[in-house]
Amino acid sequence: MLARFAYYYFLLFIAFTLKGQINLVPNPSFEDTVGYCQNQMIISPLGSKVKEWQVFSDFSTPDYFNICVNTVASPPYICTVPYNFRGFQNPRTGNGYLGSYLYGVSNPNDSAFVETECVAVKLRIPLTKSNCYYGEFYISLGNNSEIATNQIGMLLTKDPYYTTIGSFTNTIQPQIQWDTTQFFTDTLNWVKISGKFISTDNEVYLTIGSFRDGLHLNKKFISSNFVSTVPSVAKNNFYIYIDDVALYELPSPQIQNTAITICPHSDSLVLGDTARVHSRYQWYANGLAIDTTSFIKVKPNQTTTYVLQTTQCAVTTQSIVVTYSSNCEPVLVVEPVIPNVFTPNADSINDVWRFSLGKGNTLNDIAIFNRWGNVIYQIENTLAQNMVWWDGRTNSGEETSSGVYYYVLRYTDVNGEEHRKNGYVTLMR
Repeated sequence: MLARFAYYYFLLFIAFTLKGQINLVPNPSFEDTVGYCQNQMIISPLGSKVKEWQVFSDFSTPDYFNICVNTVASPPYICTVPYNFRGFQNPRTGNGYLGSYLYGVSNPNDSAFVETECVAVKLRIPLTKSNCYYGEFYISLGNNSEIATNQIGMLLTKDPYYTTIGSFTNTIQPQIQWDTTQFFTDTLNWVKISGKFISTDNEVYLTIGSFRDGLHLNKKFISSNFVSTVPSVAKNNFYIYIDDVALYELPSPQIQNTAITICPHSDSLVLGDTARVHSRYQWYANGLAIDTTSFIKVKPNQTTTYVLQTTQCAVTTQSIVVTYSSNCEPVLVVEPVIPNVFTPNADSINDVWRFSLGKGNTLNDIAIFNRWGNVIYQIENTLAQNMVWWDGRTNSGEETSSGVYYYVLRYTDVNGEEHRKNGYVTLMR
């Protein structure tokens, strides 16, 4: 049995490795430093000790902060955590985060020649043109900053974005942007900047920074009483910490059936699509709004047109016509609707991956694999059940980590015919 499951898993192993990676950003929280730990940790054009992250500039040197520095540093404590030469901040996750100034000049009036430090990373795979993506990153203002601005963004480009003092075109529009009507002034919290966009050029580089010179951004002076570990460090700049960068593809919804016939004695129908993260749903029945879930359970007593509007980067509209007939055999729903995301974080909301196989169908077995092809959870039906249930633990009771898992499902329909389905389920804690 295990050998058979492994065989089907490896047939799709390549597809899994390409599509199963949710976050397209490598080293997203800056934890991999190739064993590097030093009091002054910088990312320079000559190279970076923070794996995957780069600088495309002839002058900028963003900083890297990590808890490991606390054990090797001696005064002045430059890149220690949480107290360092730019402020006081703990990592949002893990042990490290980046720091860079997005607006820095020796003369605040010399705004056209602003220095800005942009950090960049090459994505795991290029984006697919015309597909929808969701991106996010977290920032916090360094305590010693005496300037706040309104320009912070995530830029996706096909080629590296280079920055040079005084070379700004001021025409670049980041795909994901901080609310430019507000100054960023939060030194206490990690603040999420996020958004959705459609790929236009098979982009492969992600850059975080400011893409305007001082003449084309809003700024204001703020007070800072922070005592730096390096008293001589300049304060007349806008300096931010960065952590937890993510970029996800949002697959387009796909309704399984568009025309169905229902009889007076038929069971209820389950219509729709599996839930997708960062998507909104609206159902209509003959023009009337009825629900906002990704799928609905209905049993109309007249012919009804159901419309599902899904909002991601744009609105996708799909229709299903359910024809009511008194002269037909009951229609059984033999195709199970399988959700592809669950969040076992003990908040009583979507904590369990659970779905019904539909009336008349019975479970044979299901196996769930990790990314290395190992079976971590398997059940075989002994009670003619038609429900699948997984709480995110292995068969031995151990919690599994967040990630994408591959499943192979076998079930038998009311006519005794065996079916096999496989796919992916995302576990998010």
